[in-house]
Amino acid sequence: MDEVRDSNAVWVSREILPHEVSVRRWLVSRWGSRIDADDVIQECYCRIAMLASAEHIENGRAYFFRTAHSVVVDSARRAKVANGAVMTETEWWDVVDREPLPDRVAEDRQQLERVAGLLGMLSWTCRRVIELRRINGLSQRETARQLGVSEHVVENHVRRGLKRVLSALAEQDAATEAEERTRNADS
Repeated sequence: MDEVRDSNAVWVSREILPHEVSVRRWLVSRWGSRIDADDVIQECYCRIAMLASAEHIENGRAYFFRTAHSVVVDSARRAKVANGAVMTETEWWDVVDREPLPDRVAEDRQQLERVAGLLGMLSWTCRRVIELRRINGLSQRETARQLGVSEHVVENHVRRGLKRVLSALAEQDAATEAEERTRNADS
């Protein structure tokens, strides 16, 4: 049991703690004074500490943001039940309705899979730079440090890699549109 707790503590220090500032900034920018960001962060740490294991979590940063969002929504629900005057109806729906619709989630997943396939045409370094910068949200400095390259290398790989991926997406879209026009013309 101590081994699991120790491995979870190491995981939290590596995958969660570095993102506290980002989560706190996001909370303040999204909900402002309607929430206490310190309380939300503390509740996140409590929830994460109660996990039996963190092995199922693929992205600690995303998990931290998602947990913070859940804490805010849960707090809003409790506040609405306890005292309807604490949050206005508009504020309540502003918290709850930020969730994307299921069809949008499915569409975004398909688009991400499409981009992930195109990332495979890039060199390993270029692909990792784009994944760390654009998908995981690391800063240019953090990405350079993690990969052991200069920030200039990161900047160049992002620029060139995104240009290639966007070009390939445009080509795919043009081919799909041409196929649809041909299909419609044949109908």
